[in-house]
Amino acid sequence: MSRLYLHGFLGAPMAWRAVLDRTGDALAQCPTLPGHGLAPFTPEGEFESVLDAFAARVLPREPVALVGYSLGARVALSLAMRHPARVTSLVLVGVALGLDRAADREARALSDEALARSLERDGVEPFVDAWERIPLFDTQRLLAPERLAPQRAWRTQHTARGLAWSLRTLGLGRQPPWRRRFAQSAVPVTLVTGACDEKFTAIAREMVSLRAGVRHVTVPGVGHNVVLEAPETVAEAVLRG
Repeated sequence: MSRLYLHGFLGAPMAWRAVLDRTGDALAQCPTLPGHGLAPFTPEGEFESVLDAFAARVLPREPVALVGYSLGARVALSLAMRHPARVTSLVLVGVALGLDRAADREARALSDEALARSLERDGVEPFVDAWERIPLFDTQRLLAPERLAPQRAWRTQHTARGLAWSLRTLGLGRQPPWRRRFAQSAVPVTLVTGACDEKFTAIAREMVSLRAGVRHVTVPGVGHNVVLEAPETVAEAVLRG
């Protein structure tokens, strides 16, 4: 089965290495998300037109299974909602359906705008320092330094301009709310969340309740980034499909 792996915000294709080692897939199946890398892809337009440009850039001609984490999970879900004939299945780690209320979307967009301005003002490394201290990633502090060092390395291999663009264009406040379309879709979905990540575990439970064909795997003792903290569980979910 053909698969593509989509990394999270501040991530990189190498973030999937421990998963790929277990699934037998290649690093070439892990494209760099828009706004990321040292030569970021930043097409014109808003969320959905950027999504279509990314689809034209990375989706193969034949239907493909998508695996995504966090921002990459939202992008994978959005690709499946907009191009359902091109996606055979989804494995989503820490995904969000989107914000239904316009006021909530605007509040989130304003928050992301503040983050984008801090990136442009202070640069990438101070931004990464602050990002790594947010409570969402508390469980990573229990990992050995050698597990965290590669993540730190690729997080700093981006441009402030590209990351700021990503926040302004692909942030949750700019994503369409997919709840209704998801409830009507038929693509098989596996959701993976860390049990310590209460917010995204609750979202996953809601998604299970919305329609048939959705499976939820909860990983004990793990936070938001299950790809980093428990790659064997993510790989098992991918292979099971």
